[in-house]
Amino acid sequence: MIWGDAGAPRTRRGAKAAVIAAAVVMLSAGCVSTVVEPAGEARPTVEAPVVAPAPASPTAEPASSGPSVIATQAFSGTGPGPVALDVPAGTQSVLVQLTCDPAERFTAELGDSMMLGQAPQSGSCDPDRVLAWPWEARSAPELTLGLAPEAEWAASVSYSSAPFPQDAALAEECELFSGVYSQVTNADEGYGFYAAIGADEWNRRVDAAADAADTLAASSTTTLAPYLRSIHTVLAERSPIPGGMTEVREFWDAQNPIAEICAVNHSEVYVLAEFGG
Repeated sequence: MIWGDAGAPRTRRGAKAAVIAAAVVMLSAGCVSTVVEPAGEARPTVEAPVVAPAPASPTAEPASSGPSVIATQAFSGTGPGPVALDVPAGTQSVLVQLTCDPAERFTAELGDSMMLGQAPQSGSCDPDRVLAWPWEARSAPELTLGLAPEAEWAASVSYSSAPFPQDAALAEECELFSGVYSQVTNADEGYGFYAAIGADEWNRRVDAAADAADTLAASSTTTLAPYLRSIHTVLAERSPIPGGMTEVREFWDAQNPIAEICAVNHSEVYVLAEFGG
């Protein structure tokens, strides 16, 4: 194993996340073009006429493809910033198709994900991927994009009356894996950062996490199964050096896909911290 090379930052957010099927067909409806200025404010462009314009914000026009799509909007801009959405009544889920140039990594968050128990979406910018969020009464009509300052982007946003299709079995496995992830993180921090436990206790905790990962992998019925098996292998075959499990590259190679799958399901992986304030 490769020590001292963490492949990703540690997850600190507690949330819930979701796999979206057949949502791409919802995004081909007509739309209103807007552009987001560097300051983050959207203004209408002259690329397409605005149907039934509203003076204060872009107006969504009726969509014609898919019975559950209420309306769509189109936005474009350069670099990171917030995008104000005009969410129509009856919306239960929001779908976003994002194109970026250059097609590098992005983050996208609808409102306050942590407060809502949802998850930001991230990854390599792929126009064929549909980002999706549940829409609730507490949801804020603002899409926040994180991209490179020079990245040009376009987003097609669809508002659907269909509820967000969260996979309950996947959500349960993500919750159980959060327990495994918490055990490993607390073992590392308790030994290394806080000096609250010794090497024997660190090993006992990692052994317990390996056993829990093994049990979860054996019972898994979702796409997490192979990554859970990898997590078990990494924990069971760890280097004897205590306090650095989350600095092992192989750990992140297995953990990152789990975190991404859970985030798409809006059942985000989190750490229940034992040490610290």
